Amino acid sequence: LIIAACVVGFHHIRGPEVEYWKGNGVQDKDLWPNLPFQGLPDGAHAREEDYSYFTLPYKPTEDSIPQTFFGISCNRQIKAELLEHKDEDVTRSVVQKAIVVIARKPIFGVIKEKLAVVTQAYFLQSSLENYEIVDTLYDSLLHIFSDGIGELDLYVGMPLQEFVHIFGTRTLVMFKLLLLQRRVIFYSTHTELLCSAQFALVSLIAGLLDRLQDCGSTQFDYQEKLLSRPVSLKSSDRSSLLSYMGLPLLIFEKNSLFSPYAPLQQLDELSGLETKSYLVGSSNLLLLTQKDKYADVVVNLDEANVEILDPSLKPLLALSGADKRWIDEIYRAVETSRNEKNSFQYEGSDEYIRAQFEDYTMSLIACDKYDQFVNRALDPPGPEILLHEASPKCVNDFGVSYVAEWRKQTNYMVYSRNTDSELFDLVFPRH
Repeated sequence: LIIAACVVGFHHIRGPEVEYWKGNGVQDKDLWPNLPFQGLPDGAHAREEDYSYFTLPYKPTEDSIPQTFFGISCNRQIKAELLEHKDEDVTRSVVQKAIVVIARKPIFGVIKEKLAVVTQAYFLQSSLENYEIVDTLYDSLLHIFSDGIGELDLYVGMPLQEFVHIFGTRTLVMFKLLLLQRRVIFYSTHTELLCSAQFALVSLIAGLLDRLQDCGSTQFDYQEKLLSRPVSLKSSDRSSLLSYMGLPLLIFEKNSLFSPYAPLQQLDELSGLETKSYLVGSSNLLLLTQKDKYADVVVNLDEANVEILDPSLKPLLALSGADKRWIDEIYRAVETSRNEKNSFQYEGSDEYIRAQFEDYTMSLIACDKYDQFVNRALDPPGPEILLHEASPKCVNDFGVSYVAEWRKQTNYMVYSRNTDSELFDLVFPRH
């Protein structure tokens, strides 16, 4: 599960570079030329300590199965005068470095706790050329994850409640935006907030955090090709139910990209002809000055602002009355939970929010299938084929134009061809 641990430093001439590498299987750090810039992000000097989360595509040979690895870095700085042993290349008054851990899954919350302690201890050494503590971190993480992980490990440290608190009803707008697979840029000067907010949003699509193998490159579509229609269902098994319902919706497949921290060196990939959609994060103002070129939507976390630049998206993302009532209820639960400061309360918690969005997605799918079923029937359909108490047009509660646009997207087509046409017998079609 743990691929490598390394140290990234800032050289006064060459810029960020990998100074030390401890790996298992993957020894060629040059596979990822952007790694130094992702590990030591723009603006790192502005904070005593910050974190960055990022994706790394891995396909070393033509015949290799494509994978995406996940990096987390903790960067700190120290005044050069405080170091007892200084490298001759140290010419600045401040020395910046980051310790980076690379893993097969986005298990950032669990790793961050270890990384914070180790990075602090590393900077307390008299010499920053002593890397034994990095070796110890790597061995310790190998031991911790020797038995694998559970789904809940992926959600540790995810600031989902805070995300809903900040954006309120716009949380649903951004969730629905993901399904439309457009070009979305998150911006913040605080890289940990920048990255964790994007993962919080992605976590709202049930099961997706565990299925991000293709998200690191616009060339990868292994997950999509691997899918087939489930032939059986164990309704008491949540993973079986999700699979049968076509979940997770695969947002980041071919021609799409997820890069929670995208350095300027990645701009060519964003503007490439094969890149149709992405969710990326930036801490560099330069990208905001060119937002019309690179983005359909910009989410500025520092200002808690969602700016829709593509005018065609505005009517599509306008919430229906049913949408507003639904998200208002979640927002009220979150605010009540925050005010009561009861960490053991389920309603309003991260788990509660994820469960509500999982239900929303299943309802959307059930209504989509029911709508198609009714449309295939006689026009108008006879009452004998309609479900009791189900509205023949329940899908309209999610937005008529929105659903029409969703049906054009790759994630919809993949889900549609790999699911039963009468899923509404399993999940009742209502908003």
